[in-house]
Amino acid sequence: MLPFYRIAEIVIYTVLNFLPFLLLALYPFRKQLRFSGAVTAIMVLLLTVIQISIALLTATHPGQFNGLFSLVSTAIYGIFYFTAVKAAFGKTLFTLLMLSNVANLAVMSAKCMEGLVFGREMALQAYRWTYSLCLLITSFLVAVPLSLYFRKYYSDGISKQAGASSWNYLWLIPATFYLLWYWPLYQNEATSLERALQPSTAFFTLFINLGAFLVYHTVVCLINEQEKSSNLAAQNHQLEIQSLQYENLNRQIAATRQARHDLRHHIAVMDSYLTSGEYGKLHEYLQGYKRSLPNDNAVLFCKHESANILLHYFAQQAKEKQIDFSVSVSLPEQIGAPDSVLSVLLGNLLENALEACMTVMGTPKISVKAKMQPDALFIQVENTYGKEPVKGKEGRYLSSKHKGYGVGLESVKNITEQYGGLLEIEAKNGWFRVSVLLNIS
Repeated sequence: MLPFYRIAEIVIYTVLNFLPFLLLALYPFRKQLRFSGAVTAIMVLLLTVIQISIALLTATHPGQFNGLFSLVSTAIYGIFYFTAVKAAFGKTLFTLLMLSNVANLAVMSAKCMEGLVFGREMALQAYRWTYSLCLLITSFLVAVPLSLYFRKYYSDGISKQAGASSWNYLWLIPATFYLLWYWPLYQNEATSLERALQPSTAFFTLFINLGAFLVYHTVVCLINEQEKSSNLAAQNHQLEIQSLQYENLNRQIAATRQARHDLRHHIAVMDSYLTSGEYGKLHEYLQGYKRSLPNDNAVLFCKHESANILLHYFAQQAKEKQIDFSVSVSLPEQIGAPDSVLSVLLGNLLENALEACMTVMGTPKISVKAKMQPDALFIQVENTYGKEPVKGKEGRYLSSKHKGYGVGLESVKNITEQYGGLLEIEAKNGWFRVSVLLNIS
C-alpha cells in the first residue's frame, strides 16, 4: 500500500500531465462536440479518474506491466477524444498528434529541468513532487502561447470547410514529426529516462516542434486562403446571375422598343384597309399579325429565383446549340442554404453538361431534376457525351479542358462535404450522371 504523500504525488502528476493538453485538444472543436457541455465535462472527469488509476497501478507494479498500462492509457484517451469530438477524422487526428508532440516536449523539458535543479538522484524517481513542479512550469510556458495561437488562428482554420478532403492526408505531417523525435530518443542504447535528463534532448525536441509549428501554421494559412478563394468563386457566380438578369432585362427593353416601332407600320396598314372598306383583307392581316406575336407566357421552372435564372440561361444556351433540355425542378423560394451555394452547385453542373454535349454526334440531351426533401436538397443533372470521361489514379474525373481534375466537379464535391451530403458520379451507356444530396438541416 502506497503512503498518502506518494498517492498525492501520483495524482498531481497525472492531472498536470494529462488535463491541460486534453482541454487544449477539445478547444478547437468546442462547437463540434458530440455531447452537451455537461456530459463532456463528466466524461473528462471519468477519464481523469481512469488515468489516475492506471498511474497508481503502474507505481505499485513497477516494471512489470508498464508497456501494457501505457498502451491501455493511450487507447482510452484516443477512444474518448474521437467519441467526444464530432468532426472529420483527419482534423481530429491532426490535432491530437500535434498536441502529443507538444505534450512530449513539456514532459521531457520538465524531466531535464528536474535533473538540473534537484539532482539526478531525485529525477530518476517516478512521480515525485519535484517533477510535478517542473512539469507545471514547462506546461505553463508551452500551453499558454499555444492556447493563444489556437484562439487567434488554429480554431478558425480548423473550422473551415475548404480543403475538407485534404485533412485525410494532412495528419501525416505531425505523425512524421512524431517519428523524427521518437526514433533518436527511444532507438538508443541509453534508456529514455537517461536521454530525457540530457539538455541536448530537450533542445532537439524544442527545435523539432518549432519547425513543425511553422509547417502547421502554413497549413492553416493555406486552408484560410482556399476558403477565401471558394467565397470569391461563390460571389462571382452571384455576379454572373445578376449579369444574366441585366441581359434579360435589356433584351426585353429592346424587344419592346422594336415592337413599338413596328406597331406604327401595322397601324398604318390597318388604317388604310379600314378607310378603303376592305374588311376581309383587314381581318386576314390581323390574323397574320396575331400569329407573328411571340409567346408572352414566361416559363417558370421553379419558385427559387437564382435557380430559375440559371435554368433560363442554360435553356437558352441549349436551344441555340440544338440540345434537348428537359427540366423537372421543384424548389421553393427558400431552401435553407445561401443562394450562392445553389448557384455554384447548379451552375457548375449545367456548365459541364453543356460542354459535354458539344462533343455528341446526333441529338445531345440534358436532363435536370431537383427537389426539396425533409431537411435535404436533391439535385441530379444528366447529359449525353461523345468523348468518354477519363478518371485519374484517385478515381476522380479529369478535366477535358486542361490538365488535372475538373474544377467544377471539385467545387461540387467541396460543397457536398461542407453540408455533410452525398455525391454520386456515374458514366454509363453514353450518359453522365451527377447526383447530389445536401443535408440542409
